[in-house]
Amino acid sequence: MKEYVYETHLHTSEASACGITTGAEAVSAYIKLGYSGIFVTDHFFNGNCAVDDNLKWKDKIEAYCTGYENAKKAAAGLDFSVFFGIEFNFSGDEYLIYGITKEWLIEHPEIMNLSHSELFNTIDRAGGLMVQAHPFRKRSYIRSINLHPDDVHAVEVYNAANAPEENEQALEYAALHHLPGTSGSDMHNVNDLYCLGGTAFEKKLESVQDFVAQIKSGKGFRPLPPKFY
Repeated sequence: MKEYVYETHLHTSEASACGITTGAEAVSAYIKLGYSGIFVTDHFFNGNCAVDDNLKWKDKIEAYCTGYENAKKAAAGLDFSVFFGIEFNFSGDEYLIYGITKEWLIEHPEIMNLSHSELFNTIDRAGGLMVQAHPFRKRSYIRSINLHPDDVHAVEVYNAANAPEENEQALEYAALHHLPGTSGSDMHNVNDLYCLGGTAFEKKLESVQDFVAQIKSGKGFRPLPPKFY
């Protein structure tokens, strides 16, 4: 049976300070790899963001969405989907948020001051999805492992930039708390694509809300272990 594989964790140079690849370059690379689409999840303003912090809120959001919008333009007319998301940071624990839009972000500057549970409830009410990214990652910039199983809809159980044992811990954690799992590459540079993840679906995703609904249901998809290319 044919599966449709989507990159759920990807950064662009337009909005992520650590990003090397533009949104348009990401589209070209993932089409060649046979993916059905990508989710652009750049670091938000409380993470490693490339957007000028001195801009007004609306202007910051406009600049932040540039990588996604450039990817969307590059995929226009092609059988390849580009969806929007963000990566939100607290104290080294980061969350992939899907199902909200640029317009929604412009109207909700208060999200920068919300606690984990407040953010989760806000995203949930908006019909979105909140996934803890790489929950057991050990890096110099991460001061501690912070887990909030009651404040997420799902867990990124496979992250291609993680060590295998970190992914194993994430798998066990998701199973313990009966949370669905996703898989992504944490892609920053298409010229350094040697190990990739992705989430495979039984049916093609027609919208980001398809993705949100399926992950919340826990059915019709599977997180793929990282694959070396």
